[in-house]
Amino acid sequence: MTEFVLNPDSEMLEQCLVLSLLVKGRTTIEDFSWTKNAKNLVQVLQDYGLSYTEKGSQLILEGVGFQYKIPPFLAYNLSEQALIFLWTLASKDFETLFSFSGPEEDLEFIKAATLLLKKYFVIQVHTEESLLFRFTFLESKPTLKKNTLGEVPFLLKNRLILGAILQKESLEFQEKISTKDSWTRMLIYFGANIVFENRGMELDELARRMAKARGIKLERTWHTQIQETLLLTTRDYFVPGDVTECTAIVVATLFSKAQKKSVKIKNVCINPGRVGVFNALRRMGASIEILSRRERYGDLFGDIEVKPLQGKRLQARRFSEEQMASSGSEWPFLALAACFAEGESILRIPSENQEVFKQELEDFAINFRKTGAEIGVYDYGIVLRGKEELDGGDFEAFSKPVLGLTLFVFSFLGRGHSSINNIESLETEFSGLTQKLKQLLKGEPDEVS
Repeated sequence: MTEFVLNPDSEMLEQCLVLSLLVKGRTTIEDFSWTKNAKNLVQVLQDYGLSYTEKGSQLILEGVGFQYKIPPFLAYNLSEQALIFLWTLASKDFETLFSFSGPEEDLEFIKAATLLLKKYFVIQVHTEESLLFRFTFLESKPTLKKNTLGEVPFLLKNRLILGAILQKESLEFQEKISTKDSWTRMLIYFGANIVFENRGMELDELARRMAKARGIKLERTWHTQIQETLLLTTRDYFVPGDVTECTAIVVATLFSKAQKKSVKIKNVCINPGRVGVFNALRRMGASIEILSRRERYGDLFGDIEVKPLQGKRLQARRFSEEQMASSGSEWPFLALAACFAEGESILRIPSENQEVFKQELEDFAINFRKTGAEIGVYDYGIVLRGKEELDGGDFEAFSKPVLGLTLFVFSFLGRGHSSINNIESLETEFSGLTQKLKQLLKGEPDEVS
């Protein structure tokens, strides 16, 4: 059996770094390695008062609690999640005139940051020029809105939860589903005064489909209640392996002609709201098994085993909006699997995400139509009719890391030569993963770390 160790989950590592600032004292992250986004974020967090040292495989962080510093010049060239967290930290100050500005080459980053700020915060704009933006925060907060699935979108949810904790306010809401809830679980583990519980009958995917077919109405909600938190507790922490990287290895293993042995991927995040893509692939006929399930550090992680298809074909399926929501940013790998599957697959996108996802779906379709797969993009999602063998081609990643990673995996699976343009961000986003995938797809390693 080939074994893999992944980079830490990028989103969860960012969350842990922000949380470690708010802990008054030491936080130690075990079995640590840097990601690009985390390195950028920790450097900015030093301006807020966070200090850190590396000791072997540990990252030791010293936080200052809720009495952190707030710099008047705010960062703008970070991930969306990191920016929302940093600006939420600053938003308890209603008097300072904040600004971000930069050189001409950062114009697009500044425009994007300006739009993001206006979406998640209530502000008073003082100066709005191409390379300079000045504003003050207002006490009002964005409205807590649910999507068509009955869930608060995770970036908005994370922003409101952090804001409530910083302002020592109460906050309560219910959701029909809960995806990407690691921030809530992490805060609870570090001592935040949060109740987060599932109310109603819990069923697996098969039982839910059977109940729906019988017309049985299932009332099941996730309830979140936040009350005043005076301080957070120092803790050791472990950030599990990145789900996107895991998905790339899973799909590569399924379709690789060179890999004959099963593959174990160690210490992966298996939070139910993050592993929808694995459940979807299992529905198509993939052999994916969680070998061990460990509930520690306030969340779930474990080892995943996947077996090559070895001549079998996956079967096409129709995936609902809820199933796609739990598949998160890993959906291109599910779409790639559908390109090889027998029959017609439909991936439905929640209605409020259609405008955002339309270009993502088109980018995927532009590339994979070249392989011989039949693909249609519609308002409700994407329809794919697969083939047993697909052709290579000249592909375009559009500088999008997940699309680039999907194309990179496929470049070893299609017939003939493939080339990928604008894939430079792949190595910085997923450090070392391309080399691991090359070894896997050539059938070389027994252990890769």
